[in-house]
Amino acid sequence: MTPLIESRDPDPSHDHETGPANEQFQQHARFPQHMGLLARADGRATGVGSCGDAIEMNIRLEEETIAEIGHQPNGCAYTVACASAVCKLACGKGIDEALELQAADVECELGGLPEDHLHCARLAVNTLGDAIADAYQTKSRLKQRKDGRDAHI
Repeated sequence: MTPLIESRDPDPSHDHETGPANEQFQQHARFPQHMGLLARADGRATGVGSCGDAIEMNIRLEEETIAEIGHQPNGCAYTVACASAVCKLACGKGIDEALELQAADVECELGGLPEDHLHCARLAVNTLGDAIADAYQTKSRLKQRKDGRDAHI
């Protein structure tokens, strides 16, 4: 497993919101899965929500599968829980399956979200999509460089 680099605590100014009392939500909010960023990643992205909360996420691919994923949220308990949930849902999945994840899938994993925090689920899903896109762009650039070197041999 790739070591994680140091992680930051979520922004304490948002801690007034503890989220729903249901067990699924509380587990993700209090004990986030895949917390921390990977030291070696193929793709990375940072998403910022309409509320100002942010999620930094990175992934490591093996073939067409998300082998490892890490996240560093900076925001309220809902943002932390949504980032954790999307990482749990995406890890080990194929790229195509991960790209099909929707905010409703995150909401279901958390046992529900209030309407005014659905944007946190969209933020997590969109950040995952951006990290996957970055991984593809990075691999494409590396392949072009390699192909360019091979042409000169």
